[in-house]
Amino acid sequence: RDGGTRMAELPDARHALSLQWVFGVAPEAGAHSLSDENRSAIFYTSAHTGVVLDLQSQTQLLLQGHRNAICATAASEDRRRIATADAGPGSMLVLWDSYSGCPLRSIAPPHESGVRAIDMSPDARYVVALSAGPAPQLLSLWDLAADGDKPLYSLQVDSTAEEQLSVRFSPEAPTEIVTAGGRIVIFWSWASGTLECYAPEEAGASLQQPVSPLTGSLFLPGSRRALSSTTDGQAVVWDVVSNVPEADTLRRRAVKLVRLASRSTIRCAVVMHGLLFVGTADGHVRAFNSELRLVAWFEDIAAGPVTSISFSHDAAAWEGKGGADDLRCADFIVGTAGALIVACSSAMFGHPSLEARRGTLLVQGQEGAVHGLAAHPALPRFASTCGAGLLHLWDFEERRLLLLRLFDGLSGYILAFSPDGALLAVGFTNGTLKLLSATSLQELHTFRNFKGCVRHLCFSADGAWLAAAATDRAVALYRFGPNATDPEKHAWELIGRHRAHAGAVTALAFSTGEDAASARLISCGEDRMLCEYDLGRASVQDGLQLRKRTRLEQTAAPTACAWVKNALDAGPSLVVANDAYKLRIVASDSLVTCRTILGPTHGGPLLHLRPLPHDPELAAASAELRAELRDDRPGKEAADGAGAGPEGAGYVAYACEDKVAGLVRLPLDGNPNASMGLIAHPGEVSSLVASPDGRWLITAGGSDASIHLWRVDTDALDAAATSGGTGADAFAAQLDGGKGGPVYSELVDYFCYAELRALGEETTEERHLTGRVPLSEIGNLLRACGHYPTEREVDDIVHEVAAGGADSVDFDSFLRIYINHRPAVGISNASIAAAFDALGANNGGGCPIPTSELLRVLQSHGEAIAPDDLAQCLRALCGVSSLDEAFNADCLDAKAFAETVLGFEVGVDA
Repeated sequence: RDGGTRMAELPDARHALSLQWVFGVAPEAGAHSLSDENRSAIFYTSAHTGVVLDLQSQTQLLLQGHRNAICATAASEDRRRIATADAGPGSMLVLWDSYSGCPLRSIAPPHESGVRAIDMSPDARYVVALSAGPAPQLLSLWDLAADGDKPLYSLQVDSTAEEQLSVRFSPEAPTEIVTAGGRIVIFWSWASGTLECYAPEEAGASLQQPVSPLTGSLFLPGSRRALSSTTDGQAVVWDVVSNVPEADTLRRRAVKLVRLASRSTIRCAVVMHGLLFVGTADGHVRAFNSELRLVAWFEDIAAGPVTSISFSHDAAAWEGKGGADDLRCADFIVGTAGALIVACSSAMFGHPSLEARRGTLLVQGQEGAVHGLAAHPALPRFASTCGAGLLHLWDFEERRLLLLRLFDGLSGYILAFSPDGALLAVGFTNGTLKLLSATSLQELHTFRNFKGCVRHLCFSADGAWLAAAATDRAVALYRFGPNATDPEKHAWELIGRHRAHAGAVTALAFSTGEDAASARLISCGEDRMLCEYDLGRASVQDGLQLRKRTRLEQTAAPTACAWVKNALDAGPSLVVANDAYKLRIVASDSLVTCRTILGPTHGGPLLHLRPLPHDPELAAASAELRAELRDDRPGKEAADGAGAGPEGAGYVAYACEDKVAGLVRLPLDGNPNASMGLIAHPGEVSSLVASPDGRWLITAGGSDASIHLWRVDTDALDAAATSGGTGADAFAAQLDGGKGGPVYSELVDYFCYAELRALGEETTEERHLTGRVPLSEIGNLLRACGHYPTEREVDDIVHEVAAGGADSVDFDSFLRIYINHRPAVGISNASIAAAFDALGANNGGGCPIPTSELLRVLQSHGEAIAPDDLAQCLRALCGVSSLDEAFNADCLDAKAFAETVLGFEVGVDA
């Protein structure tokens, strides 16, 4: 595995989803020029992925392996080595070969909570890291030539000092290190064979004048001085204290304050060949000589606050002395807070052309969190919207930005293309809905019908209807038809709004019918209700009417839904995901659950479901379109040749609440071998869409401001499903110990006993065993096996089985029922406390409720428990027949109930 985009071409590295391209830049992690005499390339990060972009071939080499967002990077002086680090659970520090993309060394974890900042010595032998997370903070130094993950030195930052935010090696002596916080600077040295540190008096106290907060520190070459930049454009100069031995380089003090920028925060600073370059919040880059005199300035880049500056490895470019208007330096790149990377050169300084002084844009990312994605229904394009009010239209085949539009004062949240690709609907956080031309992004219609953020948008299959839902719980319906004042003209108009849900709307979907007469609109919400709206009676006069309202869940809450063909049989069914990791297959006619299966259980509940398109005619048209747009970029043919699965096969893409995206093969049966998932983003997966031919998935990472393009290879999923096993063996493998384990044996014993019980226990007559248990025993059998469904849940299970014409089940069928219906997550102390909160307790269950009130609720609310049944349960659980006998108290709290009645240990969940 080479870690790059070419991984998909290797025959032994086939994956159902493989990352092919990253749209996005993490500004704070820094960008590095990797250009030298052999290549023209840059390095930057996006979310948890490092990107080496070849500027000549326009290909990306992707460095993958981090679980968390990369927060710190460093590069060696010769640009052959790159170091990346992250913070959080499972953090890593990785050293990479920048040419091959191969990891050369990984340290996991470098610190308990990860890394705050890193730097690499110029010769790439040493790497230093400041720890992230709670105090005490550590500074650790590794010798990369040595074996093992143990640092060469590690020392705790003085507990009286503030958190250190940056760290830099001396470019001339790797034994010297400087770190900086907002006020305190610490000098470190291991020249004596042990790591020592010295924190001088704060600059303001030494200079006896106010000093703004610090933003970073570095060593000045050719001297023993160091420099700390500040938020107001000034810099503190530190020098060795007089009257100390020459070998003592730790003891420094602030000696003067110089201004490097005009009242603008210095965001970054770098020293190259005796010159100091600083980047400021006003977007300027300035160069100073060893005496800190200004020698050059680049003030027309106009790309936003500068967060990083990096020079190519070209020693010849620094040779010679330039005059006042002739700066001699290597080409460099500038990274900005606006997620831009700009190429600059010394020729820009003093150039008469304003455009020439702006540099060349190399990479454009998303400024702010990305929440909305929409894939064009026919072209290789997708739209994205981010929190900064920007709307991007991308070509994912060409990997380039086509159009950009800024909405002043508005923040887009959700997007949807019309089925013909002519319109792009945009929902905003303030409740505004806009319809734009999909080719020009020009505004066509604007509606303001919501009081909250528009969270869901969908067009009907024929494009005649548009539905939207917002955080105010309202669902609105729009129709394209004759204008009321001029029937010869057609326009979009609001039909009506309906607030059918008592909780937030979590999903909205039109059926897959191709004409307006067969279109159906469904919504589900946190109130556990499934609502269908009557499109046949919808009109401007009568508004949006509700056709049917069904309770789908008792305890879980729906989180996503989609109309899926081949989910259960050949026809379309509504698939609803909930926060209990279950997928409900709902009959399209009655909206009654006809099958419940266990969904993917990694990454939290499913929030996005997208059936992968597989239309042969559309695939052929997309292939022709790609042929027209194809260029000679290396690796393109491999991506175009990715398999979309056998003809007629069906697949659903999903994204979870946290990190994970994946694929599930149809029909849905709960077999874990027929699904896969991977870490698509280090945090939330805010959106997921598929290309019109089903060959690509596109995911957005929300707050990480990244968009990832994944190649889909369903052949790999098919192979994994086949090798992993099908049928009852696949479900038995999900039990503790597998098919030969004690849990499996207990299930077999209980099943046999249930069969005997159904035939009659008190008899001496010969009984003929059929290997089947009647449906009337399903509830008792499940409870004997440790799953305690409610009476309604038992009725639902019986209905699911009876709908197929069966009145009994064999063991393999029962095993499927048990695996698919049992809770994916056990009952926890927190869930019991939440239940007590709902019954009237508060403070996390710490405030007790009267025992009499608990008895009243149990016997009168929900599925009421009869007094005799309650007494029987208490005798089985704690040996007494009443709560009063169990507790001898008038009040009861969640902790006492969990420990005394349920038998939980303190701090241990079931």
